[in-house]
Amino acid sequence: MFNASTGRELTDDTSTFGWQRSVSVTDRRGAVAPKRARIASRLGKLSGVTSLAAGLDAERDRLFLWVPVSFGCGIALYFSLPREPALTAVLLVTVVTGIIALRAGYGRMSGAAFLGLFLASLGLTDASLRNRWIAAPVIAETGRAVPVTGRVAGVEHREDGAARLFVAPERIGSLPETDLPRTVSLWLRGNWAVPAPGETVGFNAVLLPPPDAAVPGGFDYARQAWFAGIGGVGFITSPPERRKARTAPGYVSGLATAIERLRLSIAERIQEAVPGSAGTVAAALVTGERGAIPETDKEALRASGLAHILAISGLHMMLVVGTLFWATRAAFALSPGLALHKPIKKWAAVIALSGGAGYLVLSGASIATQRAFIMAAIMLVAVLLDRPAITLRNVAIAAMIVLVMTPEALVTASFQMSFAATVALVSSYEALRAASVNRTERATPPWLRFIWRAGVGLVLTALIAGLATGPFAAFHFNRVAVYGLVANVAAMPLVSVLVMPAGLAAVCLMPFGLEGPALAVMGLGIEGVLSVAQTVSGWDGAVRMVPQMPMAVLLVIVSGGLWLTLWRGGIRLLGLPLIAAGLAATVLVSPPDLFVSRDVRMAALRTGEGLVFLPRAGSDYEVEVWQRAAGVIPDPTGGERSRCDKRACVAGTENLRVSYVIDPMAFSEDCGWADVIVTPLVPPDWCRGQTGRPTVIGPGDAVRSGAMTLTRIAGGLRIDTAAAHSGDRPWTRRNR
Repeated sequence: MFNASTGRELTDDTSTFGWQRSVSVTDRRGAVAPKRARIASRLGKLSGVTSLAAGLDAERDRLFLWVPVSFGCGIALYFSLPREPALTAVLLVTVVTGIIALRAGYGRMSGAAFLGLFLASLGLTDASLRNRWIAAPVIAETGRAVPVTGRVAGVEHREDGAARLFVAPERIGSLPETDLPRTVSLWLRGNWAVPAPGETVGFNAVLLPPPDAAVPGGFDYARQAWFAGIGGVGFITSPPERRKARTAPGYVSGLATAIERLRLSIAERIQEAVPGSAGTVAAALVTGERGAIPETDKEALRASGLAHILAISGLHMMLVVGTLFWATRAAFALSPGLALHKPIKKWAAVIALSGGAGYLVLSGASIATQRAFIMAAIMLVAVLLDRPAITLRNVAIAAMIVLVMTPEALVTASFQMSFAATVALVSSYEALRAASVNRTERATPPWLRFIWRAGVGLVLTALIAGLATGPFAAFHFNRVAVYGLVANVAAMPLVSVLVMPAGLAAVCLMPFGLEGPALAVMGLGIEGVLSVAQTVSGWDGAVRMVPQMPMAVLLVIVSGGLWLTLWRGGIRLLGLPLIAAGLAATVLVSPPDLFVSRDVRMAALRTGEGLVFLPRAGSDYEVEVWQRAAGVIPDPTGGERSRCDKRACVAGTENLRVSYVIDPMAFSEDCGWADVIVTPLVPPDWCRGQTGRPTVIGPGDAVRSGAMTLTRIAGGLRIDTAAAHSGDRPWTRRNR
């Protein structure tokens, strides 16, 4: 455009996303004078804005990778809300942000930001709709055994002979049919016969609503059960007896029952062919049934950093589809006619995809396995479309599909660790591949190059995956496997070369009764893995326990990790300070001084040696959760005991003195001695609420607050409750 008054030509130079928009002024001699660019450059020397904007503009082709991140932020917002959002308001926010994003355009930084807000609002909407879609009644506490009749939907056997039944109830006591939960989870202990999936049985059972978190901010089983359709838990008190079903099961229920029976049958055949612990692990890797694995082996795998082997996720699915793909393609390549004239690579992809779908069904189709199959399917479809199979774009597509279908997966450890490892590995190998493009290969024999690359790749893969999943393991499980890299380098070749290929061969040969040799090879590989786990877990300092990490610290680390892995250029290095800040903050985390159970039947005071339980260690689950949250290696015996008499149990440290009162006569003395009083009794009014009086926690407080922790701070005690973290949501006890 020409300006007649000045005789100069004005040029509008705008980048693709409008992040470096400047008006260049060109005089008649051709000299370029970008005024805004010069100003931005001078400011950039002080603030780095120009270099940041330039870096982001250069990375515009990577913006798609942030789509599932923005969508996930909306889901995370949904789960962090103190109460259920109104659907009308959620939809209104989505429409408004969508209109603003559309009007802002995609060619500017503001447009990209508003697009991110729109995607976040879509995530919030998706989670809200998902909650309403799966909503089902949750049973109230019965307090006594009531008659139950229902169809057995699933059975999970345990090492000690117990079994957990998943029952779709037809009748529970006098409950109206409209108040029946979709499924209840019940323990069956004793010498009673375990019913088969699909059978309709009657029995007496004590039922409870699914429990919420045992420690504030910890794992919330009630939320997981809500989205899994489990509306009650408990235990069976009479032998199950077969009953006639009210109605014939539908096609879907009948198919699910047939699959469940097939899974149990395969697990039994595997354990018969492979005795001992190796057989239970083999059954878990094929069918997903992990209950029968001895606890000592589970603990060894956790302590050595090999517990991920038991979870059927991306590793197992990729080994299955990869083995099928390679074997099928190699078989087709034996025929020159097929190899030269037919798309055998695509044929192999179709067969591998079918095998992956079969493995999904056979392994129980858990959320983690569904996610792994989706990722494998996207990569195989990319092969069919002649596109690169393993890219961050495909990982982003898989993440979006999983989050749209099951938004609740975002807050699970399996989703976070699986995608963290996948994103870190793909991003790292992309960077390594780019760095080696111009590198000259040395004149070394091909077989030596193969061994070198395989060895280096194995170490790098274990190191990168361990670093990526470490913060999530510390957050969810309060433990760090110090020698996890060594254990994975030693064990993963056995899993990749022997265990999973042999397991795949065994399943293929099982209909013909020829699975014996393949299962023998699989068992040998598993025994080697267990040997590695037991050896490494026995080393001094193999496990380091860490106190419960605040969610804010994990979010800082995750933000830095995403920034580091999703961008490609030098701008990605800005994620390192965030990661460093998050890791540094973990050092400052101080565990609570006192834990109180959700039913005030137990409390635990943290001392220098561990936890002191008042009046004694109760629920094994709560004991373990509290010990992990305090950064203490779990001790099944409960550790140190408190001092007790007939009226109260007491324990104290320099920071805190606690009394657990079990007799009203103890209030007169302990209300003047203790800093905190915990009691299942109704405490007297004069003992609380006054200056100099202790903090008193009674049954009424537990009903409102759930599990509690108390921490000594300057000027008093900080009280944290499970209710403050879970809010008043459909899956919380306080909402019923």
